[in-house]
Amino acid sequence: MHDIVNISQFTQVQLPWRDVSPSAPEPVPDTHVEDQQQFNDFWNIGDDFGSLEDDFGAAGESLEEKYEGAGACYSENGLTFLDVFDANEFAEYRKDNLFYPFASKEEWEVADYLLRPSLSMAAINEFLRLRMIQNLQLSFSNARELHSQAEMLPSGPSWKCQTIPSLHPTKLPICLFWRDPVECLESLFSNPLFHDKLDFVPRRVYKTAARLLRVYSEWLTGNSAWDMQSQYPRGAMILGAVLSSDKTNITTMPGARIAHPLLLGLANIRMRTRMKLSSKAFMLMALLPIPKYLHPNQRMRGMLEDCLVHECLSIVLKPLMIAAEVGIMMSDPFGDHFRHPARMRAITLAQLASIAVDPNDLEAYFEACAEHRLNGVHAPFWKGFPHTDPSIFLTQEPPHHWHKEFYDHNLQWCLKVVGAQELDFRFSILQPIIGYRHFAGGISNLKQVTGRVHRDIQRYIVGLISGVAPRRFVIAIHALMDVRYLVQCPAPDDNLLSCIDQSLLTFHENKDVIMTLGARMGAKKPIDNWLIPKLELLQSITSSTHKVGALIQWSADATEHAHVSEIKDPARHTNNNDYDPQICCYLDCQEKLRHFAIATALKSHNPVDVAEENEGEEDNIDHDEWEPSDPQTALLEEMNQTCIITNYFCKAKQFATLSCRELAYPPRTFIGGTTAIHLNYDPSRNGVKVGDISVDYNIPDLHVLLSDFLQRDARGRGIVHEVASRSRPLIDRPPILPFDHVQVWHSVRLQQTSFHDSSIVLPAQTVHASPSGPGWPKGQQDFVLVNIDRAAEWPKSGLTGHAICELYLIVHPIARRGSRIKWRDQYLCYVQCLSIGPIDPATGMHTLKRMKHADGSPVSNFVPLNQLRAFISVIPRLGDVADARLTKATSSHYSHLFFLNKYFDKEIYDAIYYASQ
Repeated sequence: MHDIVNISQFTQVQLPWRDVSPSAPEPVPDTHVEDQQQFNDFWNIGDDFGSLEDDFGAAGESLEEKYEGAGACYSENGLTFLDVFDANEFAEYRKDNLFYPFASKEEWEVADYLLRPSLSMAAINEFLRLRMIQNLQLSFSNARELHSQAEMLPSGPSWKCQTIPSLHPTKLPICLFWRDPVECLESLFSNPLFHDKLDFVPRRVYKTAARLLRVYSEWLTGNSAWDMQSQYPRGAMILGAVLSSDKTNITTMPGARIAHPLLLGLANIRMRTRMKLSSKAFMLMALLPIPKYLHPNQRMRGMLEDCLVHECLSIVLKPLMIAAEVGIMMSDPFGDHFRHPARMRAITLAQLASIAVDPNDLEAYFEACAEHRLNGVHAPFWKGFPHTDPSIFLTQEPPHHWHKEFYDHNLQWCLKVVGAQELDFRFSILQPIIGYRHFAGGISNLKQVTGRVHRDIQRYIVGLISGVAPRRFVIAIHALMDVRYLVQCPAPDDNLLSCIDQSLLTFHENKDVIMTLGARMGAKKPIDNWLIPKLELLQSITSSTHKVGALIQWSADATEHAHVSEIKDPARHTNNNDYDPQICCYLDCQEKLRHFAIATALKSHNPVDVAEENEGEEDNIDHDEWEPSDPQTALLEEMNQTCIITNYFCKAKQFATLSCRELAYPPRTFIGGTTAIHLNYDPSRNGVKVGDISVDYNIPDLHVLLSDFLQRDARGRGIVHEVASRSRPLIDRPPILPFDHVQVWHSVRLQQTSFHDSSIVLPAQTVHASPSGPGWPKGQQDFVLVNIDRAAEWPKSGLTGHAICELYLIVHPIARRGSRIKWRDQYLCYVQCLSIGPIDPATGMHTLKRMKHADGSPVSNFVPLNQLRAFISVIPRLGDVADARLTKATSSHYSHLFFLNKYFDKEIYDAIYYASQ
């Protein structure tokens, strides 16, 4: 749920070190690779280090229309984060000692470490009793004294406890722990870690200057924010308050304790930061009570709990009663092909007013509400919020409304139509992929199914049911799958929204086959209707996106992950009794430590000293990596670094600056086009004879292929090599090669950047190219995308100018001792080609077929490793019944027909989709 808050109602707070004027451009990371000509000429490796375009994932430049007159900065008389820090009652002591109540910076660092979540009171006491630590003469000698000093640090929003009276008896008193939402928003808004990641002005974004194609991304690009701004006077600014509430288990033992947290986020924080799980962009604002009512009727107990939640929300959100309208549509639960009229605020309140039954007469009031399809809550929390409509502010939630809908309905239809045994077998024989779950036991009897499992099954389901399920059934399933992948776009435009509507229409045109096949089943008998609320919600995607921007930004992934840091970790530091107050105290302490660390780091940071240290170092600056010019901003960025993804693009650029004596020759990490390629420093096999490779990998014409490659490479230096070779008869005497031995790698790592934001580096994907071995009688080979046209750039160009191949062998020739290299020294890979056929109408995926010569030998060739662009997932076309002899190690080897699995990840899907537009 989301509320818009007029910032003029807030205490004046000024953001430090940021120009927030509407015309201030947002800094954009420069990802262009430096000129590598000198390095390449020296190393003679051509374009191993290509240029990386900033906008290869974007489809044209955008034009913004900003709302004129919207406030974009605070009063100059406001309080900054550091002003609030200096207003603490112990501020006078910090003039002489910045780290008071600790004696020095070093003592503060020790205290900060000891107060981390991983250490208990007993562990802290044991540490402080060490003789060496006692010699430090710290100002605290035990955990109790340490916590007492931590309580003296400047605090954040304070916690309150309120007892809620009830006319209906409960087992224990009802206690609500909460803090002021305005103070929480102020804390988020003034947090220096977010100071350059906030947007303030509603805007309309277009693809072209003609303003014909609208783009919806951040919340402020939607119509609701624009309309909301128009209802406030000139100069006012709006904030979007994101509320998330879901019960979570504190313990997993029998009789587990449950907490009901209410989290608060700020929609003005940019989507990329807000959705990052480690950014701490959500604060715990309240712990809603979970009472045990003594009413004998279970349904009435549920209604009482619902009423209590609304009563508590009314109390907690009272400071935000000035909130206005923002959000998305939430329609009635019917599975038709059109949107039903929204249940507007006025309609719901009128229905509640028309009920003449006393709400305290639970059974009678519940029956009266059922006639209007109401849940029995007589005083909804949003009733006092002007301009607020639940049909708008209650947003779709991706993990539950999209992915859970797939598992609860679409997958169950597939199991019924295909058969659980057959579908389980098809999943079990898919070749495993590093980093992704392999369903060795199938998917029909999974335990503890999570949202990630939902996504993992979605990757393969469309290709696996093809051939065994009726064509129209496959069309219906793949249409809904297209909706799920399209709606996850972080910047959807009008064309994409039209495709979503068309996919929904395709499903509704073919859904009757699901009923005909008897796939729509209840617990005991078939269901003859389409009353599926989650399916009805899909009809609101387009209108919702128009109002609040990209729907993926409202995902509960970040807030559910916040349950760990805001509820479960604090609960582990309690005495397992009376959790709520102890959780609040723990969070209060951690916030004090975090804010104190930021404030002292900023105050002890001297920009003049940094400028002097950096003087004369301009020649060493890597201009490919964007760095803030403001030293304080750079410090905050350093404090906020939590990413652990290895960046092979940076490593490749670093290697390019080294001399030939300082690195392996050629370098193990390099860039090919828009892909970073990494090989292990030590090869899997070293100094292997070429003849042995021919036998181990079953490549009888290996010498001929290598000779042909060297000749082509010598004739056209720097050319892009074709992957399809001509058929050639085997000769008795293989050609003489200028080398006898090679190094061999059994895997390579390919890394790309995000399709929609090239500044985001994605995790690298391991690709196998290993010979036969234990568990893999035919070897383990993965499929890759190979560039065959210099003018084509992945992923902007899609499949155009690229070939799909199976990677069999990765080698690096070793020159004979004493000889001079006469070929272009680089890594080579042996690939077997697949032809890319037309798109299958039922699955929406490209068909692939192994290419063969007239004599039955595979069409194959050697190409430079730097022509590889991406890992490609393929699904064997198994027909109406999968061959029972297939296994996960042989299914790809014995298959000749495949589907190009565009649903493997969103990057592949988006590349194929945008290239087709």
